[in-house]
Amino acid sequence: MPTSESPISGVAAAQYRTGVICLVSATFFTSLAGILVRLIEEAGGWQILFYRSLAFVTAMLIFISLRHRGRTLTAFTSGGVPGLVVTLSLTAAFILFIFALLETTVANVVFTVSLSPFFAALFAWLAMREKVAPATLAAMALSLVGISFMFGDGLASGTVLGNLLALGCALGYSAAIVAMRKGRSVDMIPSICLAGVGSAIIAAIAAPDLTISRHDLGVAVFLGVMQLALQYVLIATATRYVPAAEVALIGRLTLIMAPLWVWLFVNEVPSALTLAGGAIVLLAVTGQGVFALRRARRAPA
Repeated sequence: MPTSESPISGVAAAQYRTGVICLVSATFFTSLAGILVRLIEEAGGWQILFYRSLAFVTAMLIFISLRHRGRTLTAFTSGGVPGLVVTLSLTAAFILFIFALLETTVANVVFTVSLSPFFAALFAWLAMREKVAPATLAAMALSLVGISFMFGDGLASGTVLGNLLALGCALGYSAAIVAMRKGRSVDMIPSICLAGVGSAIIAAIAAPDLTISRHDLGVAVFLGVMQLALQYVLIATATRYVPAAEVALIGRLTLIMAPLWVWLFVNEVPSALTLAGGAIVLLAVTGQGVFALRRARRAPA
């Protein structure tokens, strides 16, 4: 007689719990970017970017070599055109993200970058004719209202450049998302690693010098290893066990945690317009995530 829980379902439940723990941990590390950049004392954007990218690439190379064991070079050359798009798009996104944080509030950056799934849906429709659900279109329209509030605040406070950089970052992430979906038959993590190489090279060329204090170096290395590389490793693990819709929904926690850290520890309080716009964006992306989750659960296995 069958038991209420078979060994297979028990294993699946344990894997799911592992996936959720990895995903929540990844979201925590993702949310630390803003507060870590605020803790930099003297280094400029290019110095931060160079050492962050260098630490990121080192950590990712270790992960990729362990994951592919003897086939590391093949892993780096198998991405094809989608892999190249991922590398170029994320190179731009990595650069724009750091400078956006230096030009505007953390809240503005994270709320603007959170539009990436909506832009990705639009790019996927343009590139692959993937249908965009009406609920997603409604969420996109609502989120644009929220973003208009934040851009209005940027015009008033002189931080519109930071908002534009964050918007460019969102577009870069969106292009990378679509390219990863297009090339989903191969491992795209090596292409992500190459984006770190690209951003390090550009930073080395653009930086007036690469001199950095021990304190700022420690923060930059933490940014590269814990905040960025570990984030991707944890997400890569989580997506093996957690449905994509749930991955996206749990990831929305970053929208709450990232502004919270800077408010608690460096007293960076978003303006009323940013809070209003951010609340609208949070409502839009969370609503879209809930819709995607319900649709995934209704779909056939």
